[in-house]
Amino acid sequence: MRSSGFVLPIVGLPVLGLLSAGTAGASDLDLNEFKTSPVAAVPYYSAPSWSVVGSVSPTFTDNALFTRDNRKSDIYYEPDVSVRLDGNLTNDLSYRLYARAQYEAFSREKDGNFAVARMGARLTENWNGWRFSAIYENRYDFDGVYRDLAFTSHDVMGSVARDFGVGRATFSPLLLLTYRFSDLAEARRWRFDAVLGIEVKLDPRWSVVSTPLFEAFWFTDGLNTGRQDQIYSVDLGLKYNFASNVSLTTTVLYEARTSNVPLRRYRDVRVGPRLDFAF
Repeated sequence: MRSSGFVLPIVGLPVLGLLSAGTAGASDLDLNEFKTSPVAAVPYYSAPSWSVVGSVSPTFTDNALFTRDNRKSDIYYEPDVSVRLDGNLTNDLSYRLYARAQYEAFSREKDGNFAVARMGARLTENWNGWRFSAIYENRYDFDGVYRDLAFTSHDVMGSVARDFGVGRATFSPLLLLTYRFSDLAEARRWRFDAVLGIEVKLDPRWSVVSTPLFEAFWFTDGLNTGRQDQIYSVDLGLKYNFASNVSLTTTVLYEARTSNVPLRRYRDVRVGPRLDFAF
């Protein structure tokens, strides 16, 4: 998830501080959330299905606090669990209701600890292989591991996605546009994501995976009015499927943020395994 603090003003205004939960790093966006729902192929009159989906990932980072200067390396632990209800309204229109909790706990840099809890709903229309989604999410960001509530947000999102198969490779492009309403003025912003999920099967269990992405943020209120950030991320991983619902992926990731607020620029390298599961 790797949140990156955002309560920092534009150039020329005094610095009032940072919040540990913010614009969100690359892994805040879960591409699996936008893939075809497992209930999409069944008749729409079938009963909706419950599932529990999650991941656990101990990770090394060389920039635990997202700083431009005085970079500090650390290891953090990130569990991420969702409870979902999936169903269909018609043969082409599916829905999802979900609750999701995740946090990051650092071994040394405790100022980097934070947590997120969210509840949401999604409608997805399947049209000729394309998936068009409208999403609402009520999000609670915490300083520390569910210690102090930092702010509450209401995210309204629209996305388009599709999967393409080319030989042993699957390409999953996604475009996502979000506006965040929040009780904290500095958190209000537009966000655009362009993501390309890539998976190349080596055999039935092993795959090479990558998820390059670009994110752009336009902050609209408070001390962040006028701030613009861009995040670029590339990664390469090796995935092993223990079963259809359990996999282990080891990834090396490089991420960089540019900004018209110089202090918000950073570079980050992360390395670590992630265990994914679904029941």
